[in-house]
Amino acid sequence: MTTRGRERPSAGVKSSEPARLVSIPGYLIRRSQAVHNSLWGELVPGDLTGPQYAVLSVLAAFPQSDQQRVVRLASLDRSSGADVVARLVRKAWIERSRSPEDARRYLLTLTQAASIALSSITPRVKAVQDALLAPLRASRRAAFVTELAAVARVAAGELRGAPQDAFPVLELAVPGHLIRCAQQVHTAYWAEIMDGRLTGPQYAVLHVVGRWPGINQRRLGELAALDSSTTTDIVNRLAGRGWITREKDPADGRGRILTLTRDALASLKGIHPKVELVQQRLLEPLRPRERTDFLRDLARVAFEGNPPEAAS
Repeated sequence: MTTRGRERPSAGVKSSEPARLVSIPGYLIRRSQAVHNSLWGELVPGDLTGPQYAVLSVLAAFPQSDQQRVVRLASLDRSSGADVVARLVRKAWIERSRSPEDARRYLLTLTQAASIALSSITPRVKAVQDALLAPLRASRRAAFVTELAAVARVAAGELRGAPQDAFPVLELAVPGHLIRCAQQVHTAYWAEIMDGRLTGPQYAVLHVVGRWPGINQRRLGELAALDSSTTTDIVNRLAGRGWITREKDPADGRGRILTLTRDALASLKGIHPKVELVQQRLLEPLRPRERTDFLRDLARVAFEGNPPEAAS
């Protein structure tokens, strides 16, 4: 992910000024997750996903764990966790057997095939983590990961077991995994405080359009850290709600330029303070100075070392 251009925010939105987008940790975490996914796609060969590697890491650290524990430590919900385990069983990287104490529980074990695969995959996964943290000063990287773990509500040592030498994996408490955990924490707080009124990506869209009335939909997706399909879906939903107007872009026959409606501006007056509350709850584990350092470095990760000053 790279950003292009540095637009200046319009003076058109004067009501209930929101926080700068690049200072909103939930947005930065989601954008960092997208950066991680992009790096993973570039550097990790084959079809192995981050959640699949997380399951393998759990089993390397905690062999003979039951499926429920593995899914919990890998920060997956029951349905997606069961799907990940099933895929790894089909790859013959995991063996699944019933517990002798409780036939309803499955115990999971890594196979020799997993050991062989991990010997070549793990260096690539490490390269992803190194690239993710590359925008930060070397002296700040360990502290940033510690702060990220606190924001992700991952207790020190919770994910550190005793990895088996036969299965070369990274510790689960790596930045890519912690970013995903932090995103889950943010999503939970958002759902609680917003009460289903608006999603985080929808707010990002409204924020960007409010800052730059008449913005092109493609550029909107870049600034809001959304792919084109998701951007289109959100714009359609917000337009259906009467919060966004769309007009043909004179510079692009197939493009659309977007503007917030009066209803949207009026509603956002009550939404901005709730967004701020979500962010405060997310950063509660950090001391004030840590929050400043963490947000600065999170923005560097999220924008691959070049956080824009104006695109906020």
